[in-house]
Amino acid sequence: MVYTGLDENYIARILSEALHIKPRRALSLASSRSIRILRYRNITYIVLRRDIANFAEGTTIIVGEKDHRVIPGYPHIKRILLPSKALPSHFIDKIVVEEKMNGYNVRVFIYEGEIYAATRGGYICPYTTHRVRESYGENIRSLIEASGETSIVAGEVVGLQNPYTRYYYPEAPNWDFFVFDIIRDGRRVPHYDKYKMIEEYGLKGVRMLGVISKHDIDGLYRIMDDLEKEGREGVVMKDPLNRVEPLKYTTSATNIGDISIGMRAPFDEGRHFIFPRLLRELFMYYERNYSPEEIESKARKLGEALIKPALDSINRFEREKAIGESFELPFSDYEFLEEFIDYMIRLGVDFSVISIEKNEGVTLFRGVKWMRETQRMFERILSTGVSPMD
Repeated sequence: MVYTGLDENYIARILSEALHIKPRRALSLASSRSIRILRYRNITYIVLRRDIANFAEGTTIIVGEKDHRVIPGYPHIKRILLPSKALPSHFIDKIVVEEKMNGYNVRVFIYEGEIYAATRGGYICPYTTHRVRESYGENIRSLIEASGETSIVAGEVVGLQNPYTRYYYPEAPNWDFFVFDIIRDGRRVPHYDKYKMIEEYGLKGVRMLGVISKHDIDGLYRIMDDLEKEGREGVVMKDPLNRVEPLKYTTSATNIGDISIGMRAPFDEGRHFIFPRLLRELFMYYERNYSPEEIESKARKLGEALIKPALDSINRFEREKAIGESFELPFSDYEFLEEFIDYMIRLGVDFSVISIEKNEGVTLFRGVKWMRETQRMFERILSTGVSPMD
């Protein structure tokens, strides 16, 4: 949990002050796995690994000499299965429908004059911080300074050049950052104000796909059908004034695609991917009353997603005795690469360096993340023929 050498009583005092909890509870948390303490450059920070008090998992607490800065975790967005039931009962009148992009959630903030990027889990990622600073540093600085120094810019990082979720977007083939929320004084800025700010400060926002009535379920389906044809992830639906919490809904292409990705490493990711996405598909087919031919087509795609990637991985493991996912990242400064490698090690990510090459001022890092549980289970099954599950 701790590698900074901070005293547990000191940690407990920080937690008590930052989270507004009683000292006894804070002391118990200080020695538990519910928090993690890390360091990035001259910043020591605490990450909440679960919801605590009124603070969400992924909350980041920066330990200052005098005051401590709390970057609240991004709130969980409920997923819907039946739009015809959920939308009329949840929303007040109008719904802003935004694209949900397939990447990773990042909160960008300023602390002591520097820009940092925290992942959904609350970790200050050196690579993401580096890319955000290079691409949008001054734009985000100007926005936050105008909006208030404690404001947070939340968005999705997408593209193939990242260590987390790689999905190709024509508008962002390598790397980019798309804003979906600006948080000021702990609240989301109303959506039309948000879009004005995104444009004014030269940032990119997720696509606004339409504004519909809460009763216009067919309107939502038309949007989803267009996204399905494009192979996009789905939508986040928001009240224009943030009077109620957002809801999210994903396409069949994403549900089945995620299963296919997860089944490449079935014992690391597959078991967690399958049932929730099967549930999404099941109720989508029910609500939209697909024809037998449409269901048969989707069932074929679903079956392929469950079987083909896993079978490919078994054959690959038999040949190579390893299952991993390769990635490559560019760094304009070797120092940033060293920080990223240290970050991955401290998080306990199981990875290996394939190569580090310098070319025209850019250092290209190639690595592979290993799927150890899948490797272990494949080895056991192929050597004994016995199932690890009943």
